[in-house]
Amino acid sequence: MSPAGTPPLRVGTRGSALATTQTGHVARRLEELTGRDVEIVRIRTDGDVLTGSLAQMGGTGVFVTALREALLDGRCDVAVHSLKDLPTEPAPGLTVVTPERENPRDVLCARGGLTIATLPRGARVGTGSPRRAAQLRSVRPDLDVVDIRGNVDTRLARALGPDADLDAVVLAYAGLARLGRLDAVSEVIDTAIMAPAAGQGALAVEVRTSSLDDPVLARALHDLDHEPTRLAVLAERSLLARLEAGCAAPVGAHAQVEDGEIALTAVVARVDGAEQLTHSGRTTVPVGAPSQDARDDAARALGARVADALLADGAARLAPLRETGAGAGSGTAEATTRPATAADADPSPDRAVETAREQLRDGGYRGEAE
Repeated sequence: MSPAGTPPLRVGTRGSALATTQTGHVARRLEELTGRDVEIVRIRTDGDVLTGSLAQMGGTGVFVTALREALLDGRCDVAVHSLKDLPTEPAPGLTVVTPERENPRDVLCARGGLTIATLPRGARVGTGSPRRAAQLRSVRPDLDVVDIRGNVDTRLARALGPDADLDAVVLAYAGLARLGRLDAVSEVIDTAIMAPAAGQGALAVEVRTSSLDDPVLARALHDLDHEPTRLAVLAERSLLARLEAGCAAPVGAHAQVEDGEIALTAVVARVDGAEQLTHSGRTTVPVGAPSQDARDDAARALGARVADALLADGAARLAPLRETGAGAGSGTAEATTRPATAADADPSPDRAVETAREQLRDGGYRGEAE
């Protein structure tokens, strides 16, 4: 219970089941860390009202603007976003922290436990993401990839419900995990096959920067922030910003922090999946730095380096990106960039998927037709 005279901490969220569920996790943690009551404030965003593809509505920012306005005008004290929805440029007057990330991978939800490799020729697979669609077509160009929208239950019903009109849908592992719906997953897709969106699986907890004058809230946000998550998503989002890639660009990025290093792999694909370019890089996390700024700068520099390598190799020819990079020699991180090889992939990828890829290279997928 809040100390006498202290108002509840108002936490703003979108009204979807997924948004309110993930906001509830953050709200309970803030309640523990601050000792204050927490009130959930539902904010309706343009993304919840408008129809059509995300790109046609103006990109991921359609889910963010209304929440930020509510935060800035004092209708809530904290806002919780899916990090991949945040524009890459910082918002003046607002500060973001990142709790520990959920699994960032994509998943296939298909009837009969089917996987990408075992879906029949011509199977209809739904996704609203150009990134997922392009990478799926790269592995299985014979599939009929269908653009879909709607909440998690709506999408799952189109593949698994009694009136299903699709054979499978591709969703994020994190969303299904938070909703307790992992039973719907038939395959967790290897990042070597489908690189996730920058920031996928992570949440962004946003406050007015002026609110950090409250030492209790400032300490709570410090404790809520998870440094390995922050460094990984900074690298991914720095790459996205350098590429100037919007939500319609088929770009995937996956960073991990292990053994004092940040490793980043990124993919830029043609929309039709016929061609894709992959680069990887890594940098050492500065040890004993006087502030987190040096570590954050190293992550950002890594993202910029990998982006510059992709641009130098012609990524802008494949997808709607900026024309040129700022130069691979800039930045302070000692990152290496190169075309990805099998050694860059996660260890021991599913052999069935590798078999499908070999069949594709040999003239086309030979799966069973329906």
